[in-house]
Amino acid sequence: MNAETKINTEAEAKEDLYYMVHKGVRLANVRMLTALGQADAGDDASIDAVLQQLYGHLEMSRSHLDHENREVHSAIEARCPGGSDHAADDHDDHLESFSELRRLAEDVASATVDRPAKLRRLYQRFALFVADDFQHMHEEETVLQPLLEANFTNAELLDINQRIVSDIPPAKMAQFLRFMLGGASRSERIGMLTGMQMGMPAEVFSGIMHTVVGSPWQMGDWDGLERAVC
Repeated sequence: MNAETKINTEAEAKEDLYYMVHKGVRLANVRMLTALGQADAGDDASIDAVLQQLYGHLEMSRSHLDHENREVHSAIEARCPGGSDHAADDHDDHLESFSELRRLAEDVASATVDRPAKLRRLYQRFALFVADDFQHMHEEETVLQPLLEANFTNAELLDINQRIVSDIPPAKMAQFLRFMLGGASRSERIGMLTGMQMGMPAEVFSGIMHTVVGSPWQMGDWDGLERAVC
C-alpha cells in the first residue's frame, strides 16, 4: 500500500472538501457491494433490481469525479502544477472501471444458465473497484486536502465547495445527501443540515429532505432521519 498512513490531527481547521463526502461514498460502495453479494442469480426481479441500483451507483460515482475534476483539481493545478496528477490518473482508471462494470452488468442481464458465474465475476470486479476507491479517497484526504489547506484560504475553500454544491440538481443532491447523512455521526448530521437550512430557501430544503427521508421531515427529528438513512 502506497497511501499516506500518517494523519495530521493538529492542522488548522479549514473547510474539508473530502471527508464528509467520502464517508458517504464509502457507505454507498459498501451497500452496493453487499447488494451484489445478496442478489439471487435465479431470480429475474432480484437481478433487475440490483443492476438498476448498480447503474445508479456508477452514475453517482461518475458525477462525483466530474465535480472533483472540474472544481478541485483545476484549483490545485492553478497554484500547484502537477499537484493533482496522481489523483487525476486514478480518476481515469475509475472511468475505465465504470465502463467495464457496465459491460459485466450487461453480461449478467443477458445471461441464462451461466448467470451465477457472471454475477460472481461482477461482484468480484466491483469489490476490486471498492478496494481501489478506498485507497484513492484516503490519498485525497491525506495528501490533496493538506495541499489545499496550505495553498488556499478558508474562504477560497468554502467558495470551491459552494460551486460544487450549487452545480448539483436537487434530485441528485438528495441522492448524495442520503449517503452522506447515513455515513455521518449524529453531531455531523446536525451540523450539516443546520448549515443547509440556513443557506437555502425553506421550500428547497424541505423538498430535498422529503426526497431523502421519503416523507415530510421536521428539523430536529433525528431518530426519524436515522431510521430512513442508516
